[in-house]
Amino acid sequence: MKKLLGIVVLSLLLTTSVFAKSGKGEINLSKRTMEYFLDYIFGGGVNLNANTGGGTGNKNQKASPQLFTTNSSGTASYWNYCMFGDRCTEADPYKAILRCQKTNGSCYTFAKRKRIVWKNNKNPRGLNLSKELKHGRDHVAQVIKEAGYYSGDLTLLRGFKGISTNKKGSKITKKKKEPKKIVKKYELKGERSIALSWEGYEDLIAGTVEFDEADYKGTLKLPLPNNDGTCDGTYSLQKGGKGTWQIACSNNMGAAGTLKWVKDGGVTGTGRDHNDKKVKFTVSKSS
Repeated sequence: MKKLLGIVVLSLLLTTSVFAKSGKGEINLSKRTMEYFLDYIFGGGVNLNANTGGGTGNKNQKASPQLFTTNSSGTASYWNYCMFGDRCTEADPYKAILRCQKTNGSCYTFAKRKRIVWKNNKNPRGLNLSKELKHGRDHVAQVIKEAGYYSGDLTLLRGFKGISTNKKGSKITKKKKEPKKIVKKYELKGERSIALSWEGYEDLIAGTVEFDEADYKGTLKLPLPNNDGTCDGTYSLQKGGKGTWQIACSNNMGAAGTLKWVKDGGVTGTGRDHNDKKVKFTVSKSS
């Protein structure tokens, strides 16, 4: 009996080790996975929910990246991050890989915190991005591409802002942009009705969204049904009625995408969550 128990325990340990191992070999992240990884590494979420340990003191505090998992083709991903700065327990790579593998095939750990642990020919020991973050999102994207993890056009990535110079002095150029139109500053706070469709939830999610907006940037909060928690996030509005949004939820889920808006009017948004499921929403016009 003891021998049988020992075999079972050993099998579980070996299985956990296999599932939890880091990726190895050449990988080319898809455009969407690359964008999600940049969101992850720069900590896009904030926690303003007092019921889950947050509060207004967390308003300007970025989330702390914990674990990023992707499948072997780099086309799908799942990530964990802490919405309370560094006050979180270590993410479980075994559970993260299992969740990634539900619909995405074989998955492996791509990054732990701010270090890429996936080993390729150019980076046999992985790649630490901690010191690169201070140079901005565009710079980090360029470093990742030069390291052989991404081969796409960086100027097409969501959030790309302009010209970036790498350590070797070469430049990445972006299509010519029109001069920015000076927009009068304003502030807007309130609450509006929202109807949200999230693939995986059978029913339409209806509720209210709180927003705190200044200079066309703001924060929002959205409760999830079935006691699944709440989602806190940020959005940025641009000229021409366009913008971007992202949310981080207390159940370790999140999503990001684009939106269309009319000042003092309705808003529609589309995007994808960490498991590449579709998310759509409509916010009512101001009363």
